[in-house]
Amino acid sequence: MASDQISALTPGRIKQLLEPYNISPDEELCMMIQDYVAVLLRWNAKVSLTAITVPEEIVRIHFGESIFAATEACIDEGRLADIGTGAGFPGIPIRMVRPRISLTLIESNAKKCAFLGEVIRRLRLDSVDIIRSRMEQIGDSQIRPFNFVASRALGNYEAILHWARIHLSSSGSVIFLLGAEDAQALATAPGWYWNPPVKIPRSRSRFVLKGSKVPRETIGLT
Repeated sequence: MASDQISALTPGRIKQLLEPYNISPDEELCMMIQDYVAVLLRWNAKVSLTAITVPEEIVRIHFGESIFAATEACIDEGRLADIGTGAGFPGIPIRMVRPRISLTLIESNAKKCAFLGEVIRRLRLDSVDIIRSRMEQIGDSQIRPFNFVASRALGNYEAILHWARIHLSSSGSVIFLLGAEDAQALATAPGWYWNPPVKIPRSRSRFVLKGSKVPRETIGLT
């Protein structure tokens, strides 16, 4: 059944699924998405990567929402860290449509990192690094500053913001894909300039939230 559903993900169908997210993928991107979905479902039978197992829903939710976030957050070039990336979302879809992005995937689970490695090889993506670690265990001197730090419904937002403040460039931004309640609460977190949350198309209550660092001297940090 899954193989039949994947075969049904023709370029035309993928274009239809992504249209609500203001995405017009070319045939190459559509084929990359189809390959990604096939690898994801094959691995998901052994490793828990996603609770979404219907191929069309994977395209809509995982790819549509991730690429929509890239557009809304104006992610075009620079260095992007995806915290707790899991199956590679939102980081890899963003890299698929933003070739000038240098992507770092941060994931502590060894099997998920192995999956990410296969996806990157299968899609022939360059400028992508995988760090097998929890973000808290990454030393300050191990990585260069990022322009963007992204996370998808991971929770633990206070810790992510603390990590991001250390590892973002002075003009860097955080991008979250999250529910309405979390978006409302997080948009009042001090030390950041927050854009109004943007509702994700076709979702009941999921939003893209972007925040930019307030200079340390402005908020009294030393």
